[in-house]
Amino acid sequence: MNTISMPPLLPHPTFTLYQDEPIYDPDIHLSLTEPDYVVLLDKFQRVSKTPKVDRSLTSNVDGQLAYTSPFQVLSDKGYRVLLMIIDRDQAYQKNDDIATVHIRDCGYRSKWIQDFNRCPRVLNHLSKITGDVQLLPVAYQIFYSQVNIGFPNGLNVTQYHCDSVPYVLLLRASDMNKTIGGDLEMIERESKEAFHLIEQYKGEVPDEYTRKIEYGDINSCILMQGSRIAHRVTPIDSCSEPRITVVNSYMTNNPYAFDYARYSFYKKESTAALEYAMHKVWRANGQMLELATGDYPYPTNDEIIEHLTMAINELTQARHLISDSKSDQIGYFDQKNQELYNDRSVDITMM
Repeated sequence: MNTISMPPLLPHPTFTLYQDEPIYDPDIHLSLTEPDYVVLLDKFQRVSKTPKVDRSLTSNVDGQLAYTSPFQVLSDKGYRVLLMIIDRDQAYQKNDDIATVHIRDCGYRSKWIQDFNRCPRVLNHLSKITGDVQLLPVAYQIFYSQVNIGFPNGLNVTQYHCDSVPYVLLLRASDMNKTIGGDLEMIERESKEAFHLIEQYKGEVPDEYTRKIEYGDINSCILMQGSRIAHRVTPIDSCSEPRITVVNSYMTNNPYAFDYARYSFYKKESTAALEYAMHKVWRANGQMLELATGDYPYPTNDEIIEHLTMAINELTQARHLISDSKSDQIGYFDQKNQELYNDRSVDITMM
């Protein structure tokens, strides 16, 4: 499969880029390290490296990575720039009924954030960790380096859910050494079985099925395939400062891969329709370009029709969702009401 270009950067109807921030420089702002181990989806076994994807098996393989041990992406200087951006954007805090306080649209206000999320050096590094699943930033620019902020209030910081982007990089951006609670907890079972357990135990799944994931020190990261694993962030009992994480979202460069994107979750945002449309156009374009640029024999008419049908289906789905004639909502567990919602949207990056 040929390399597919990443989705384009989009304008925002209101925000413009700040002019008073450093220029992103990977030589200055990155300090890439390897995780000590990774955990695989297959029986959640711990190994030193993720097995490489066998691209001959299937055209829509997701890879075997479940999650990694902590590692580093940003240098100390890069981390300080990120903290400056977080502090500057505090005025844009929002919340919803699924998760904690969050800050979005950073990718529309900060050129540094844009370049960090789209940095080829970071993308190559993370792709190697996945077992050579080639990663790209998602088309939803609203989620570039989303900031999640948790406070002690007796409720889950985020409800049990699966992500609607394939991979997320979670960066710890506050001192959690004195925090009690606020743990990233996942159920080490296939997602369908996991939600049965969540419903059976009313959101308090026994420890034998779950695992708490360590973030490591300040400025450390983990990479996880959150679309395949049910997870939550547990209630914060006490903390010396708010629990802050920064989430970068990634998708595979394979336009045939299963599409985890959910328009319903953020369709009320001013940029949602265009972002989702560009996402679907990106997939359709990649599916068609494969015929023209792939190292294969000249396509038959049937093959051309097959690819046209796939592209049409992508665009038709976008039209249905944006026009509200169909819904793509998926479920989550509401801790407060002790109820599993199967017809509600779910956040993609709340960890």
